[in-house]
Amino acid sequence: MQHDTIYAIGEALIDFIPQESGCDFSQVTAFSPALGGAPVNVCGAVAKLGGRSQMITQVGDDPFGHKILREMGEAGIGTAHVFMTQEANTCLAFVSLAADGNRTFSFYRNPSADMLLAPERIHPEWFQDAYALHFCSVSLGDTPMKEAHEKAILYARQSGALISFDPNLRPQLWPSKEKMIGYINGMAAQSDLFLPGINEAKILIGEDAP
Repeated sequence: MQHDTIYAIGEALIDFIPQESGCDFSQVTAFSPALGGAPVNVCGAVAKLGGRSQMITQVGDDPFGHKILREMGEAGIGTAHVFMTQEANTCLAFVSLAADGNRTFSFYRNPSADMLLAPERIHPEWFQDAYALHFCSVSLGDTPMKEAHEKAILYARQSGALISFDPNLRPQLWPSKEKMIGYINGMAAQSDLFLPGINEAKILIGEDAP
């Protein structure tokens, strides 16, 4: 079997994009919903370039979850491993865009459907055609989804796939900065590709480091 499919595991959510930029949340008058989530974006980029991608996640059995499934399919992203649940709603993220281009996020996920994806849902045979497994840190808190990540990474590595990790730091989703840094650095050591931005790298190795 060819190893030609990029898998990604993590959050699939609805980003609410502000109508206005260069201001904070209090000044935004309207938002537009858009399919989002860093792992979904990777799958979408692969599909747009003509490659094969599969997303592993869970969404709520609600209008936003159905929107995500429909739009992923329209984008050519594989959805065979996207589950739907009535236990929690689909994750929502409201975004504001500052004048310097920096983004601020406000997440609605306490918990959200993706966080409740059980590790028992992950199966080794999924990864027989995997070239790589990609993930980020948004879903690595103390939830079932963290254990689902760990199982997916194990199975993907056993199949010979590359492990790709984009930290995509969101400190507001962690109980402390120290816990975030410790766990993410541990996951980075298990990855073949680690893709932090410059500011993220400074946070992870110490802001005073050169």
